[in-house]
Amino acid sequence: MLTPDQIATIETDLARSRARTRLLNANGTQVIVKQLEAPLKHWGYPVLDALATLLQQPMLRAVPAPGGRAAQQIEVARLRTLAAAGVPVPDVLHVTPQWFALSYLGEMSLDQLLRKQPDIGQRYWESGLDAIVALHRLGQTASQCFARNMIWHEGRVSFIDFEDDPTKSMPLASAQARDWLLYLHSTAYILKLQPQQIAEIFLRHLRKDDKEVQRQVLKAARTFGWLRILPNQRKPWGRDVVAVQGAAHVLHLIAAQVRRERVVL
Repeated sequence: MLTPDQIATIETDLARSRARTRLLNANGTQVIVKQLEAPLKHWGYPVLDALATLLQQPMLRAVPAPGGRAAQQIEVARLRTLAAAGVPVPDVLHVTPQWFALSYLGEMSLDQLLRKQPDIGQRYWESGLDAIVALHRLGQTASQCFARNMIWHEGRVSFIDFEDDPTKSMPLASAQARDWLLYLHSTAYILKLQPQQIAEIFLRHLRKDDKEVQRQVLKAARTFGWLRILPNQRKPWGRDVVAVQGAAHVLHLIAAQVRRERVVL
């Protein structure tokens, strides 16, 4: 928890800045402070929901991120629930109607580590896979399980960014399957590994999860593997296209491997 002097220091700093998220030194303690943002409107939600129904992929359902006070309430509640369950997340240090403060876990995300240390990237990437397995065994799910939201802290992976709750839009197993796919989407195109090797390691870790989660991930692999035909060159297509192509290539290989093994999930 923060002292009155630390809270006063934060209030003084926030009065000079409109930045949504700030790293502040509150009298010798580094904290992350998040201010309210304007309520958000996402016109694409009905399209995502329709696509999820059409493809029978509940993990594609829109997960509303409301912004404003509702987003703050969701994040604070989720952080406290996850911490109580034993998930490594930032501590909630102080909450006001306009901002809240979290413990600082460091700036090194798995995304940064994979980019800056590609020679040992597999070690960090597999740590992320292990963290997802551990998260799910505690009966929990992330919000946006991208590598940028997974922080390497004190020799393990901690999760951040919980402004939405996927379980309000889909069953827990679907939300957990979504974790696997978002992590793959955010990492496959960065890794300095052959796609077949990525597929084998990913599948080995996936098989530690619940059977229903495995089934849904494999179903997604069969549905979206064709997207491997997208361009795999960042220029001029951009990162998003390359990320989808890289993940789809791995999903295609996973589906093929399971088919060869005649594994029924």
